[in-house]
Amino acid sequence: MSHAPTPAPSVLAGLKLALKPHAPFAAMTEHDLDRVVRASQLRYFAPGEVVLAPAAERPASCFVVRQGTVRGERPGVTGDSAALWELSAGEMFPLGALLARRGVTSVYRATQDTFCLAVPVAVFDGLIASSPVFQDFCTRRLAHLLDLSRAHLQAEYAASATEQRGLATRLESIVRQAPIACGPDAALGETLNVMEERRIGSMPIVDGDQRPLGVFTRQDVIGRVVLPQRALSTPMREVMSAPAITLPATATAGDAALLMARRGIRHVVLVDAAGALAGVVSERDLFSLQRLSVRELASAIRRAPDVPALVQCAADVRALSHALVAQGVAAGQLTRMISSLNDQLAVRILELVTPKHDLGGLRLCWLGMGSEGRGEQTIATDQDNGLIFAIEDEGATPDDARTRLLPVARAVNEAMDRCGYPLCKGGVMASNPRWCASLDEWKAAFANWIDRGDPESLLAANVFFDFRSLWGDASLADALRVDIATRAEANPRFLKQMSDNALRNRPPLNWRGELQGAEDGSGAEGIDLKMSGSVPFVDGARIYALATGVTEAGTVERFVAAGAKRGIPEHEIRAWCDAFEYVQLLRLREQHRRAAAGEGSSGGAANPNVVPLDELSDLDRRILKEAMRQVRKLQQRLELDYPG
Repeated sequence: MSHAPTPAPSVLAGLKLALKPHAPFAAMTEHDLDRVVRASQLRYFAPGEVVLAPAAERPASCFVVRQGTVRGERPGVTGDSAALWELSAGEMFPLGALLARRGVTSVYRATQDTFCLAVPVAVFDGLIASSPVFQDFCTRRLAHLLDLSRAHLQAEYAASATEQRGLATRLESIVRQAPIACGPDAALGETLNVMEERRIGSMPIVDGDQRPLGVFTRQDVIGRVVLPQRALSTPMREVMSAPAITLPATATAGDAALLMARRGIRHVVLVDAAGALAGVVSERDLFSLQRLSVRELASAIRRAPDVPALVQCAADVRALSHALVAQGVAAGQLTRMISSLNDQLAVRILELVTPKHDLGGLRLCWLGMGSEGRGEQTIATDQDNGLIFAIEDEGATPDDARTRLLPVARAVNEAMDRCGYPLCKGGVMASNPRWCASLDEWKAAFANWIDRGDPESLLAANVFFDFRSLWGDASLADALRVDIATRAEANPRFLKQMSDNALRNRPPLNWRGELQGAEDGSGAEGIDLKMSGSVPFVDGARIYALATGVTEAGTVERFVAAGAKRGIPEHEIRAWCDAFEYVQLLRLREQHRRAAAGEGSSGGAANPNVVPLDELSDLDRRILKEAMRQVRKLQQRLELDYPG
């Protein structure tokens, strides 16, 4: 290895220009950037030369690739693509070892003529302590890149969203005035006078510590005052809606919109960290942030008189999602919003269909499965659903019940298809006699899958183990979930088989750790973001949830809950969740891009989840590569937890 002489001022200026296009240097102050280049040494490494090797001591420098590429290798693993990655211009290493104050555990090797800036560890530590931008990037590298991606996305869509503020806005920033409240013993007449004088639509009722007990709104006057003929001297505790539905003041407008849609309310009470009243946000406040009102859309779904009206509502859901993608709303929040509205659409279809049939003597529960069961639906999605029933009439058999229920399920599935959610090609729908079953039949099916663990059973697990009650008697779904959790947690062989099955789906990285796509038929290379990106995280989270008895259905929620039970380091869990949410966001962006270009959705010929590599920006390519590295790390942990 040779050492370059101390750079001249002109070279230092050139180094600063070379670093500025890359995170975190692009956002650092000139002073901090000067510290980096002045204290650093530019080093050359020949092809194949080792930059860093495993050692007990903490490295003396942090390296920044200036030109060329550096490959990371796991010691003792030769030619195994699962153990390699590659760093290119602007990337730093070895951040994990430097932050943990330990030696490196990997070999870092130049793959071509490579120049790196060696930043002394003392300067690195100083920047961690004094530069928030540098510290944030090093400790939250993937999350930091995601923030940059969302900012670029917002700029990209700015032309189509100029009149909209984001649903990522914190609620505390849109509160219009200091909160006005009353106690539970305040008289109804006095409260109505204050509401009229101050022109407010709601009045929170608080205790002596200013903690909300309930809320009273203008919409409550008819139902809670006029029709019951309440006296104006009635204390507010007797007419308020309780308990108060609250959110932290630091929550986002998207959180409030989702809560309003789910609960059918128009006001949300805000509380501070101590639980005291901080304000009230109304539907009108949220409406000022966006052209489409989430609550109004949810209300339109609930009021829809027939399926044609729901077809228009479904189109509005897709239009709203496009607006939210444009605003840079986080993928998790966005997919939960889409799933919530789709849930309500399915419920309304069931409400329209079921009264036309004789369903007496049956308890029913309609299940959402797959991405809908996890609350992670994107726009290009088909149907995955099922029906659980319990028979209350003596002498009736499951086949008798099925004969009555299949026409109902068929009508519901066909109506959902008309609304833009195609029939499942694999037949995972309630109109399939196999998935219109009694609770005992469902339990037997899951028990069979868990006990057998053959390829067909593992394939079924990928869909059916992610279910959620959407309509009907939720206790049927709860009983099934408890039975499944008990069986799976007690069967390590099945979990090992699930892990082996998940590990067959390796991330799309070549032997150098670079993104590697597959030809899409037109000669262009693309990556299937669903199969190669989302699915590995979903599979891993499902396995750890089953192994720990966690009953949450969402991927992020499963990682957090199961990771805590399993003792997986928090930073690993956070990195997996960030990577998963980025892949989901990229999927949504690609689906909307195709829809805007008239390329259709899941019913079209083109796969809506495939993104062409040559259309990715440098930033997105870098983040996607990091996300795929997180897939690899998750799979390495699965290999350790479920060894061959």
